[in-house]
Formats: sequence, structure tokens, C-alpha cells
Amino acid sequence: MQDLTSANIEIIIAEVSKANISFSHLRDELIDHICCEVENEMQNGISFENAFEKVKKIIGNKGLKKVQENTLFLIDKKYRFMKRIMKIFGLISLLMITVGALFKIQHWPVAGPLMVFGFFLLGAIFFPSALWVMKKESKLKGSLFIYLISIIGGILFIFGILFKIQHYPGANLLLLIGFSTIGLVLIPAILISKLRDENARNLHSAYIIGAISLIIYLAGTLFKIMTFPGAAPLLFIGAIGLTMVFFPIYVMKVYKNAESIKVSFLFLCIGILFFNMFSLLLALNISKGVLAFFINPGTEITKTASILENKSNSLSEEMLTDSLISDTLYKKNIIRVKTLSDELNNFIEDIKIELISKVDGIDNTEAKVKIKNPLLINSKDNYDIPMSILLGNTEDGKSGKASQIKIKIESLKDSLMSYCSGDENAVTIIKKSLDTESPIHYTDKGLPFVNWEISNFYRVIAISALNKLCFFQRNVRIAELETLESLNSGYLANNQKSINKPK
Repeated sequence: MQDLTSANIEIIIAEVSKANISFSHLRDELIDHICCEVENEMQNGISFENAFEKVKKIIGNKGLKKVQENTLFLIDKKYRFMKRIMKIFGLISLLMITVGALFKIQHWPVAGPLMVFGFFLLGAIFFPSALWVMKKESKLKGSLFIYLISIIGGILFIFGILFKIQHYPGANLLLLIGFSTIGLVLIPAILISKLRDENARNLHSAYIIGAISLIIYLAGTLFKIMTFPGAAPLLFIGAIGLTMVFFPIYVMKVYKNAESIKVSFLFLCIGILFFNMFSLLLALNISKGVLAFFINPGTEITKTASILENKSNSLSEEMLTDSLISDTLYKKNIIRVKTLSDELNNFIEDIKIELISKVDGIDNTEAKVKIKNPLLINSKDNYDIPMSILLGNTEDGKSGKASQIKIKIESLKDSLMSYCSGDENAVTIIKKSLDTESPIHYTDKGLPFVNWEISNFYRVIAISALNKLCFFQRNVRIAELETLESLNSGYLANNQKSINKPK
């Protein structure tokens, strides 16, 4: 009969240690159990190495971990409770966030509350319970610090995304702190713990490459969200490092140990690869050629608005300086039409300046230059800042500047039509030019209402938002010119009637 030597027992202890069994009593019991099983196999005349390999295949490294989990689940009521909480609220929060995102895309009601509550459950209940469970199950050095940083960074990141989606103030700060915590503290801490594992020395180089690539990728994601320059190169380098360097090295090194290769492992690698490539494609800037396509229409609209403004100025000056016209009310109406139109035009112009100033992080003087030459705008594809300015932080978008534009357009429309009473053609043109009707209404089938603000500016990139604002300015000038021409023709017609009237 062969007995285990102290060296054999040390090998078994080292193997059990790889499973990160944190429950000390269970660890000792498992070591004794494996030793007994190996000795039983050795009684059949096989060597320790073969006997140990046979027992390992029966139990497996994951099997040891599962034994601990099942044991803890049976003897620890608090562990059982927290694990149930983690699973239940993880599922509920994921479901609510998914449904809320769907409602958000479709502009259906209660999208905001669903997402807010889902993210709240995720950050306030799921993460703390998951932290407790992972700490209970783990033996990783510095695990408490790592898990604490994970939950802090994760909660900040999750609520940063929530605030970003809902356009709440403080979103950028939360995302910045969350990303910094994950990228500069959590990832290095996990890397250090992995490098201390002597049983995985062959993977150390892969871990280093993976950590550096992931930090670069996270930095690129942060730069993209914050609209900082250099986002695309960082995302590209990080994605290449993860997909083209880290994963091949990691897979090849793990593959050397044939027993570690599982179908799930291969699917995991493929899934992560596709996820990174897909997220890279989504995060990259819109093609410069596509963005340039948006510039030309805006430039043409601006030119048209300028021509119309010049015509209005010439006509109003001619009407006001005509020595034959002595009607004071008539001249006051002309001045009023010009004043109201200029006020709205200037209001929209100020919004354009604010938009470009915040999008590119420049002062108003430089923003005015870029408005005249949109090719100079750097962040043409930014949609977060335009939405924040024009839609505000409410679900219906009525807390932003777009709602103010709508109110002023409707006010101008009513005023201009009052000056053209009796001129049906002019009234029709003014109505069409200054139309603020919502494109979609509630129907008997329950079709959701999409208001004017949302339909015009929801997830609209900066260059497109700028074009829309220019479009509104052009329409103001169309309505202004039509009103002035109607006033002029009306005055001339009335004056001609008084001349021809028999005395």
C-alpha cells in the first residue's frame, strides 16, 4: 500500500488553494477528502501523479468552488438571503432598464421612471448584495479593497449613465469619477493581485497587456462621452490591444493546458471579441464625408435667409422713407414687423452661438466664426450637448430652449397674421412657414404623442441641430417678407381706392 508523502500533500493543498476556498473548515475537509481519494486510487498500484489526475478529473477545480458555494448556502442563512436578493433584484433591475430603454427609443410614456428605478435598484441593492456575496466566497488578496472599489466605481458609473440619459446635472462629474475609479484604481488593483498569483505566471504578460488596453479603451469611452478630443485614437488603440493582442495571447497560453479549455470559454472569448468590435464601431466618429453632407444644406439655408433678410430690409426702408406715405399707423406696423422678426432671429442666433461654444469648448467670438464656416466645427457629431441645451432635462423636452423657440414662433405667427388680415394668400404662407404642429398625435390605436420639441431635436447631432436652427431663421424671414409685401400691397390698394373715389 502506498502512502502519501508530505510533498504529495503539499501538491494537493496547492491545488485546492487554486479554487480560492475561503471557508477554512471546508478547505481542510476538502484536502482530507482528496487525500483519501488519492490514497484509495494508489492502492490499485498507480502512481501519485496518475491517481491525483484521476481525482482531479472527477472533482474539477470548478467543482471545489461549487462545493464551497453549496456548503455556505446550506449553513449560512444570511448568505442564502443575500444571494437571493442579488439574483432577484439583478433580474428586476435589468428588466426595468431594458424595458425603459425600449420605451425611451419609442418615445413612450414612463420611460424615465422605469430607467431611474431600474438603475436605482442596480446601484442601491444589487451591487451591495453582490459585493457581500463575492467577499464571502473569495479568498483573493486585497479582495475587500477590490470589491469596495468595484461597487463605488460601478455605482458612480451606472448613475452617471442614468444622469446622462435623463440629462440631469452632474452626469459628467459622475462619469468622470466612476471611470477614474475603475480605470486608475480598480484595474491596477486587480492586475496586482493577478501578478501575485504564482500559479499563473505564464499569464502575467497577458494580464499586463489586457489591463493597459482596457484602461486606454475606458479612457477613449470617457473622452467620447465627454466630447474631449482624441477619443477615436484611444478607442482604436484600446480595442486593438484587447482584441488583437490580449485575447490571442491569453487564449494561446490557456490552450496549453488542455484540461482548462471548455466550450463556454471559447464562446466567452468570441463574445468578448465581437462586443469590443461592435462597441468600437458604435463609438467611432461619424464619417467625415457623412458629416460634410450635413454642412452644405445648412450653408445654402443660411444664404437664402440672408437674401430674404436683405430684401425685407430694402422693402421696409423703401416703405418707411417714401415721402408720399403719411400714414403713421402703417409705418408703425412696418417697424413692429421688423422688430418682432429680428428679435426671434437674434434669439435663435444666440442659441446657435451657445450650442457651438459648448460643443467645441470655445468662447462666443470663436463660435460666431465657426457658425459662418461649419467645416471648422470639431464635434459635429455630438448630440448630447444639443439635447441638453434644446430639450433640457425633462422627458417631454419642454425645459429646454426648443420650447422657448416654439412659443416665440407661435407668438410671431399670430402677430404677423394679424397684420395680413384679409390677405388669405399671405396668411397661408405665414402659417406654413411658422408651423409648429406636432408630427404625431395620439390615435384610437394608442399611437404615442411626439411633440414638436422631441421630433426636431431628440438625438440630433450638433451640425444637424445647427441646420434646423438656420431653417427656422430662414422661415422667419420668409414670413417677415410676406407680411411686409402684404402691408405694402394693402396700403397701395387702399390709397388707390381713395384717389379714384368720386367726390
